[in-house]
Formats: sequence, C-alpha cells, structure tokens
Amino acid sequence: MDKRPKEVVIVSGARTPIGKHGGYYNYLPAEDLAVLAVYEAIVRSGIDLQKTRIDHVVAGMIYIDSQNQQIYLPRNVAVRVAEKFNDKENLRVAPGKTTLRICGTGFQVLADAFDQLMSETENAGCVLSFATENMSQTNLIHQGRRKKESVWDFDDGPMKDYLMEGFNHNLFKTLMPKTAELYGTQTGITRKDCDEFSYLSHTRAMEAQSKQWNRFAKPGANEYLRGIFNVDTVDQKGNAISVWRDEGTKYDISLEELANLRPMLKPDGLVTPGTASQISDGAAAAVLMERSFADQHNIPYLAVLKGYQFSTVPPEIMGQGPVPAIKDLLAKLNMKKEDIDLFEVNEAFAAQYLGVEKELDLPRDRTNVNGGAIAMGHNIAATGLRITIDLVYELKRRGLKRGIASACIGGGQGGAVCVEIV
Repeated sequence: MDKRPKEVVIVSGARTPIGKHGGYYNYLPAEDLAVLAVYEAIVRSGIDLQKTRIDHVVAGMIYIDSQNQQIYLPRNVAVRVAEKFNDKENLRVAPGKTTLRICGTGFQVLADAFDQLMSETENAGCVLSFATENMSQTNLIHQGRRKKESVWDFDDGPMKDYLMEGFNHNLFKTLMPKTAELYGTQTGITRKDCDEFSYLSHTRAMEAQSKQWNRFAKPGANEYLRGIFNVDTVDQKGNAISVWRDEGTKYDISLEELANLRPMLKPDGLVTPGTASQISDGAAAAVLMERSFADQHNIPYLAVLKGYQFSTVPPEIMGQGPVPAIKDLLAKLNMKKEDIDLFEVNEAFAAQYLGVEKELDLPRDRTNVNGGAIAMGHNIAATGLRITIDLVYELKRRGLKRGIASACIGGGQGGAVCVEIV
C-alpha cells in the first residue's frame, strides 16, 4: 500500500485564446467557451472517460446571469462534454459546484480541487476544474423587486450595468482604477513607468505569438503558449474562422501613442485605457489528480500543484494583494523567492503590477515573460487558471522547475499558487 504523503498533480491544462470585447466570442456564451476548454483538457489528459471516474467538477464564473441558465454551469458543461465522449457513467454523473473569488476565481477552482484531492475523507482521485467568462455578454439588469401582491409582477426599479457593478466595491468606495492609482502613487510609480511597462507587455505578447504553437503552423522544437488551443467559431458576419491567438495584443502600438492617452480619473493619473487590463472573454480548464492515483493508473502529468494561498490587504489598495499572498505562500512551502524560476502576476493595471514588482523585488526578466493582461486581456474568472496553465507550459518550454502565479483580488485580497514541474 502506497504510504507516501498525498500530492496533487496537474494532468493537463488548456485555455482558449482570449477574445477582446465584442470580438471573437461576442456571440459565444461563457458555457460554450467552457465546453470547448474542458473538452480540450480531457483530450490532452489522455484519460479514457469510460474507465476513469471524475469525482468532482469545480466551475468558476463571476458574471453569472439567468439569460443562459448559468446557475447550472458545472452540470451543464459536464453533461455536454460527456456527450462528446459518449460517456454516461463517469463525467456525466460527476457532482459539480460553482465557486467564486472575484479576480481570484481561477485560483479558487484549483484550490477547491486541491482540498478535495488532499482530503482524507473525500477519497477523491480526479477533479475537473474550469473557469469561464464572457464579459461581452454581461447584461443590463432591471432591479425592480417582485411585488408583495403577486410573485409574477414587479415594481419599477433602476437599470444597472452588471459588468460595472463588479468594478466598484461600494462599501469602501474602491473603484478598481482608483485603488491602482493610490497603490501606484504610494510605491513611487510614475505615468512614464506605466506606459513603458504596458508597451513591454504588448511587445512580449507579440514576440510569443510570433513563435506560438497552433495547428496551422509547422511544428517547431521551441513552441510558445502551448496551453492555447484553436477555437473554431464564426465572426460577426457569420463566416467560419479558427481562432488561435489572443485578440487584444496590439501590433501597431507605440510608446508615443500610450503617452498621449488621457488618464481615466485625474489629469496627472497613472491609469489610462492603455495601462489597464482589457475587458475580455475566454475559458480555461485543468484535470487534476491525487499523485498516487495518477501513478496507479499510469497517467502522466505536467506538474505538481504544491499549494495555494489567499491573503488580505486594505481594500483601498487592493492591487497590493500579490505581495502578502506570495510571501505567505513561500513561507507555507518553506521556500524562498530565489527558489522560484518564473513568476506570473496578473496585470490588472500597470501601476498595480509595478507596485507589486517593486515591493517584492521581482526579477522582470523572469516575470510575465510572454506578456500579461494589459496585452492579452483579463477575462476575470478565468485569469488565475489561464496564467497558471501558461506558467506550467513556459516552465516546461524553458526546462525550469518552479513557478508562482498570483493576482490581486477586488475587495482587498491576493491569491497565489505554486507549481513544480515533474
């Protein structure tokens, strides 16, 4: 009997190219994006759904509405993917739940899987995690309440932008760009710093895309962004297209253009449309297993998920969140910053990222090496899982061992996960 301590491994991971607002996925619901990502992750895992039981499905999504019955998201996705594999016994009957931690939701779906697989009482061997978001399809919500006299009738009420509701923490009056302005100013970040970093994010993304794997390119030995898979969809004119790269990356951007953009909040502000992450659409998925379960069934895996951490900061400077999250995670794992080969820190805003980089003294040549959300987009719920998948494949491409992915989280939190290549 295997007496080794339990460990969690990432068997496979896949993520869609990220679409920009009103772009690739304007007419493709978040559930459909999730189906595509989950199907690809299972194909990449090589598991036979007729034989391998998936014990739990963990879904992540922030902007859930009733338009597409997304309250049933994990079960709908599981059943639809099971149908693609003609599976009636395993994935189709797997229990599912939806989890939410705002910008950290993509990490939370990994954390939930980690806890279930490490639990001595759950006795789980395999968990499917996915996160999805279509911000292009968020609704304008009528907030009229049901009348007391009739459950079918409504009072008049205000109309609220469902997307914008998430960008302001009303209790603390912390509009997200405002928190980045404050944190960036406190850490000595300048507008010039922000413009230059945003330019770097696009430049790195462009360079990675020029060498990116996709099914139409000739295979190469040093292919970038292996986590991405091609998505077949239709454009706004109804023409069939195959999407293979992140849509938001600008190939004609210049430092001069960035410097000429008007600040969003105040004349001398740090946040502009060019130094903020993009409103985006996309999904990511991963198959995770308890390591001895994978070994017993001769299932290869990409990496060990060493652990996760969620920490808090004042809501007014929520962008600082990765600082305590990364520090606390390193302490939990008895590691030092020097033990980490690559970092991924979500670029919610350039001012926010640069503050984190400065406080942690992160090596820029080993952080966000293929660009970040300023260039690619921040499809909020999916981002944590997306950057973790990209991190795993980049570690493998470079022949490196350990990485940490992290993000700030609205409300004053930070999340981080650590992966180790097998």
